[in-house]
Amino acid sequence: MKYFKFITFLFILSLVFLGIYQLNPPRAVGINAPLVEFSAGRAMKHLEVIAQKPHPINSPEHVKVRDYILKELTAMGLQPEVQKTTVVNNKNGAPFAAGTVHNVLIKLPGSNSTKAILLAAHYDSVANSPGASDDGAAVAAMLETVRALKVGSSLKNDVIFLFTDGEEPGLLGAIAFVEEHPWKKDVGLAVNFEARGNSGPSLMFETNSENGWLIQEFAKASVHPVTSSLFNSIYKKLPNDTDFTIFKSANFPGLNFAFINGVIYYHTAYDNLQKIDRNSLQHHGEYALALTRHFGNLDLTNIKQSDAVYFDIFASFIVSYPEAWVIPLTVLVVGLFFGVTILGFQKTHLSFSGINLGFLALFISIISVATVVTVIWWLINNLHSEYRVIIQGDTYNSNLYAIAFVTLAIAITSGVYIYFYQKTNIQNLTFGTLLWWLIFMVLTSIYLPGASYLFTLPLLLNLGGWGFIFATSKNYHLGLTFIILSVCSIPVIILFAPTIYLMFVALTISMAGVVMVMVVLLLGLLIPHFYLFITPHKWLLPATALLISLSLMIAGSFTAGFDANHPKPNSIFYALNADTGKAIWASFDEQPDEWTSQFLSQNPEKASLTEYLPFASRQFLKNQAPALSLAAPKIILLGDNTDNDTRTLRLQIISSRQGRIVRVYLDPKIEVLEATVNSKKIDDQINNSNNDGTWGLNYFGLPQEGIELTLTVKKSQSLKLKVVDQSDDLPEIPNKFFRQRPNYMMPTGFGNSDSTLVSKSFTL
Repeated sequence: MKYFKFITFLFILSLVFLGIYQLNPPRAVGINAPLVEFSAGRAMKHLEVIAQKPHPINSPEHVKVRDYILKELTAMGLQPEVQKTTVVNNKNGAPFAAGTVHNVLIKLPGSNSTKAILLAAHYDSVANSPGASDDGAAVAAMLETVRALKVGSSLKNDVIFLFTDGEEPGLLGAIAFVEEHPWKKDVGLAVNFEARGNSGPSLMFETNSENGWLIQEFAKASVHPVTSSLFNSIYKKLPNDTDFTIFKSANFPGLNFAFINGVIYYHTAYDNLQKIDRNSLQHHGEYALALTRHFGNLDLTNIKQSDAVYFDIFASFIVSYPEAWVIPLTVLVVGLFFGVTILGFQKTHLSFSGINLGFLALFISIISVATVVTVIWWLINNLHSEYRVIIQGDTYNSNLYAIAFVTLAIAITSGVYIYFYQKTNIQNLTFGTLLWWLIFMVLTSIYLPGASYLFTLPLLLNLGGWGFIFATSKNYHLGLTFIILSVCSIPVIILFAPTIYLMFVALTISMAGVVMVMVVLLLGLLIPHFYLFITPHKWLLPATALLISLSLMIAGSFTAGFDANHPKPNSIFYALNADTGKAIWASFDEQPDEWTSQFLSQNPEKASLTEYLPFASRQFLKNQAPALSLAAPKIILLGDNTDNDTRTLRLQIISSRQGRIVRVYLDPKIEVLEATVNSKKIDDQINNSNNDGTWGLNYFGLPQEGIELTLTVKKSQSLKLKVVDQSDDLPEIPNKFFRQRPNYMMPTGFGNSDSTLVSKSFTL
């Protein structure tokens, strides 16, 4: 029997490992690969130039990256064009995001084009990150894809390569293409590439509605597909955006890809050449080249078909079926559930009271595990304040905690079932669990159909197994049951193990309590296996799992610190009020550390910074700073006209010190009737101000000559506004020396860290 247990343990563990291992991206191909193939080695040569330094929109490094892309495309015998324009993103209301963008585009003409394939990636980064993954890897992959297509066979359809600008501040380049570029009307399929980390598989996580045909063809074209309609269903519920959001709004059918492991490096200085996984770059590129060649020879004139439910198996092939099947399958499984349950009653394997106990057992397990894990993570966060400074919600050693929480779930769940094994039989406990699965299946089928397969298929298999057992066995036989249910559990583990892993990666360890619901649901289908493991030493499994869990948590505590390979993020920025002549150092950290304390002192004041960032609701640390003679932003009044009850002002706003960003905020009492920036209308059909009535505009990539802002207000109102310009550096303070950041620290990946803000008020 002990060998049987050992084999069973290895069987389950192997399935889990295999399901997760297959998520690894394909191995990077070297520089000497055949010219018709995609090579991460060749793409890295591009990335070594693109990701040398941070290159936010309209920075000097950003211009260098654009010039490099143009040079490489020209060297391939192509004639790239630059789309320069002003763009406004009206989606989220005030403060509106706007900017001057420079999109780079080329078109590879097809022999007999039906519609064009659009491949897109953004070439700007955030201010404190070289952007090797986000989104340099995609840009490099596209350049290598262009080269491979040029040496390969010609395609039927046109292929457009769009290197968008200004994605980071507000999807500006994608908006510019969709709103203004004439090639927009030619697009039949959009393929976008992104990153929210620095490693892992490139996930096809988002697509358009009416995607049935597209998923079928994607399945044919992809060599190493990692995807699921679960991702697409969840992503639609989230506020997150990429350039693909704009393409979807323009009704482009398409696919959106991103790798997301290593989110802790996202938008940081460590999203660099040393940390990026070349295998992830290879995965991006293999998708780009294979999909372009496949769809490049298909008719793209009418490719919309009813939505599909889909998922990959072992990253080797895709299973899909029409979403229209979801409700009929649900009805079928519900009917099968009641049919098998009735059969179980007839064969006296099941009882109402026993099923109720099984239902209660899984409920207690889910609530207990989710609560305990959430509380433990709260305690760990309070014990290790260093975890709280990581805004992404992850840790460098999150894998230790993920495994610790899974083994803790095993310990708690097996402990609960040890108690309930004494109250009723395995069949009742299992059908109590299956009733929970039935509930989740019905709910997902109605509200999240793309996720329904996770419950429908395992239920179908398990009910089929139990139906066979009840129909062929007069008396319950553990060995037979175990063999049948082990076979039925194979697809369940294959589906759930990688999904749970990806949920940990996507939601981060800070949301481990939520992921535990999925873990316990999976464990609930292994009730017969638990019974096997706890016989005759019933507390051995929970005790062993608990010991492993505690050991991993202790290991996490010992590795909680920061070093040169795992740097600590912190923030500091300088802000000068040109009206009062006073300046401050400010930070959005919880408390000063050994480096920021030289700016903030040990006990800085906590306050909002409405004079610089009126839309920021959080409290900042601040401390008095030397007031420097920095040139304040300027406003030149170009026109002031009244018409009936309205007043229209044309303003030229300039950053005298050539700040890259300018922010304009109006007094909350002023109602804006109409507004334009560089003649581009700021939408007045949506709420043009935030909750307290403040109207605002954030302009990125500010040209040297500034911007022209036109505002129409009520005639009776004088125009009171504040202008704040921002540059991407800290100022030098005369006769004052500040230590450089140690090598185990870096600027935080979000906000205004390592920048200088100068504000000036105006009344017109």
